[in-house]
Amino acid sequence: MIELKTGYSLSQVPYITYEALDSYAEAVIRDFDPERLYIPGPVNAEGFVEYYLGLPTRYRRISYDRRVLAMTAFNNGFIQVIDEDTGFTEPMPVTTGTVIVDTSLTARRNLARLRFTVMHEGAHWLLHRDTFAADNPFGSPGTFENQYLEAKEGRIDYSRSQKERTDSERIERQADFLASALLMPRPALRNAFRSYFGFYDERPRRIVRGASALDNCFAAQLPEYVAGVFQVSKRAALIRLEKLTAIVDKGCQYYG
Repeated sequence: MIELKTGYSLSQVPYITYEALDSYAEAVIRDFDPERLYIPGPVNAEGFVEYYLGLPTRYRRISYDRRVLAMTAFNNGFIQVIDEDTGFTEPMPVTTGTVIVDTSLTARRNLARLRFTVMHEGAHWLLHRDTFAADNPFGSPGTFENQYLEAKEGRIDYSRSQKERTDSERIERQADFLASALLMPRPALRNAFRSYFGFYDERPRRIVRGASALDNCFAAQLPEYVAGVFQVSKRAALIRLEKLTAIVDKGCQYYG
């Protein structure tokens, strides 16, 4: 497993840029499955978490309303799960590193969400083990629930310019970004981007929403194409493409 090398805040939250997270994701995927770094296709998210990271994955009903879709135990202890037969909550013992995924995600229609959720938890393990360590005097020791954030509405949640106001927001944003970068590594995504334009016999270029009817069409179609290639949700693909400024809005400022 490739360890993250970066600075940390007093509460052991990584100080790291999105660019550095992308580079870290590439190094990790190169170590886990070199082919997936360059050849567009689905990364084995469950295999990555269970075999590469060595985190046992258990499927249980976690919440009644699906507000929490997965959690990671950073220390030995107990979590509350729902008995499928009785509907009552009961304690389940967990060991350090256990990933618990809500059984609702096992339905075929939820495959993309399952993959992102599992990788999100893997990203927490790569980035935030020290943050949640029992001996961190500035953290909160114990077993932690990490709510899956894919359901958050609006691209503003993933804006390059938005500042995280709390450690909790920074932690979740980092896990979301790293999960996306692991599922859609930049080199493979670039190749998928080229293939998409090649189908239309067009030269690959940045898509500017609002610039033309053709660009608007590409902006709608490309995330769907990327989602199918990498087996992620269309929303996750769109956010990833926007973060890399492959799709921008007319009049916005961007770099690179």
